[in-house]
Amino acid sequence: MSIVGDRLPTTHEAVRELVSREDAAALEILAGVAAVDDQFLRRTALAVIGQHPHGRELRAVILSALGDPSEYVVRTACEVVEQWELSEAHDLLLPLLANLNEATRQSAIRALGAVWLDADFPLIFRIYTKDLAADVRREAAWVLQRRVSAADWRTLFDAFCGDELVRHRVWACELAGNFSDSEIFPLLLRLASDPDGHVRKAAARATETISSR
Repeated sequence: MSIVGDRLPTTHEAVRELVSREDAAALEILAGVAAVDDQFLRRTALAVIGQHPHGRELRAVILSALGDPSEYVVRTACEVVEQWELSEAHDLLLPLLANLNEATRQSAIRALGAVWLDADFPLIFRIYTKDLAADVRREAAWVLQRRVSAADWRTLFDAFCGDELVRHRVWACELAGNFSDSEIFPLLLRLASDPDGHVRKAAARATETISSR
């Protein structure tokens, strides 16, 4: 579909074709489609902006979309924030962590992980321990283990130690190996007797890492 005059494209295919156009007019069209009534066209426009070589010129469009009434649009905006590591979006993501939609909370957590501040730890840790949705708790745990600092590692270690998910108990061992000293050995000894072999191996590796320092 060709774009005639000021008319905006009305098909997803036509919007996607704009990713290969690097002229200023293409960006203007993408910004226009990002504001049309059709939520799915808005979502497609945002996805194309995220892939466009000059898409960052439309940062304001992405930031605005974080407040869009459509959950689909909001989640796509979160994906672009994550992809670009768009730090300006940080504070706009925080309200989305309490969104009623599980998938939107997950998207916001992933995006926040890309623009992380150490001060975010208590908020995401609370989601990990309190959110009613298992997938959201797991998303929070994933971000926490990637972003935890020396100031907060012990809080996360203590929580992961008793987590029912094997992966989280393995992460507890890895945290100990990365941040602790021999004082953690009694707890690693307990993990070395874990019913799961992956956890036992991770505990042994952590013990060896700490002992070799």
